[in-house]
Amino acid sequence: MVKRIELEAEGVTATARLLEEEAPQTVQRLWEALPIEETLRHVRWGGNAAYVLVRALRDPSFPFENRVSFYTPATIALKPQHGELAFSYGQAQARDGRGNGWATHFAVLESGIEPFLTVLQRTQREGGKHLTMRRKEG
Repeated sequence: MVKRIELEAEGVTATARLLEEEAPQTVQRLWEALPIEETLRHVRWGGNAAYVLVRALRDPSFPFENRVSFYTPATIALKPQHGELAFSYGQAQARDGRGNGWATHFAVLESGIEPFLTVLQRTQREGGKHLTMRRKEG
């Protein structure tokens, strides 16, 4: 059975499918950390994306799986060295103040996509939004 998560911000709910075959260790680590409640903020250097920092996911020695540098819209990725979950609403990249980086692409939005991407985009002008992530049952 495919694992899914629900994401809720600003009264908008989206569902994401976890990519267990491509990123099994990352999916398991996220699954164990749920539920997550953090402040969603816009990235500084990476383009059209927002992020949350999750202390339980921070592990500089954790391996990259399904490694990506560029994000397409509706991608959810983890930069384990920072515990950063990135949510792209447009073209984005796993960048920081030092330049290009890598992340694990472990989930993709599959429902409620457009309204959720709009919330992500609004973090750029409006600032932080409360985000809740939880297991989607059924």
